Amino acid sequence: MAMKAWYVAKTKARKERLVETYLTERLGVEVFLPVIRHPAGGKAGWEPLFPTYLFCFVAPQSADWPAIRWARGLSYFLGASQELVPVSNELIAHLKQRVSWWNEGGYVPNFTSGEPVVVSSGPFSGLEAIFQRYVPARQRCQVLLQVLGRLAKVEVTAEVLRSKLPYQRLAFVT
Repeated sequence: MAMKAWYVAKTKARKERLVETYLTERLGVEVFLPVIRHPAGGKAGWEPLFPTYLFCFVAPQSADWPAIRWARGLSYFLGASQELVPVSNELIAHLKQRVSWWNEGGYVPNFTSGEPVVVSSGPFSGLEAIFQRYVPARQRCQVLLQVLGRLAKVEVTAEVLRSKLPYQRLAFVT
């Protein structure tokens, strides 16, 4: 019997759920697609933590490998020079724990769309901005920043933002 391990599969754009369903239901492959809930103040719903990527517990030496490898919507498995690189069980367990924590409310949204904020550190330190939305898959926030007389969309971490409102909100819980 071939040894199974976790591998990272790259899917075509927005085909993560299609590949997950096909591999799970048709081929009996254990798949982990980390999806997270959008925080309040952002677009309602769910999104993949790693867009276009999912994890598969497979044995590349098995007879099922060609059907798995060429599943509809799947582009390729990550590896170097035709050699697949397994992902540790510990990393998968950690990701499952963090995704579960996030989806059970482990985050506390700091800002709402349209809220005035100030960047407190980094290259944009001291600049005023308008909070747009959270980008949870990248653990960042999108803000509109006044740069050279124009508004520019910029992504920064929540930790560098401070509200300009007269009251202070709770900080992001990590």
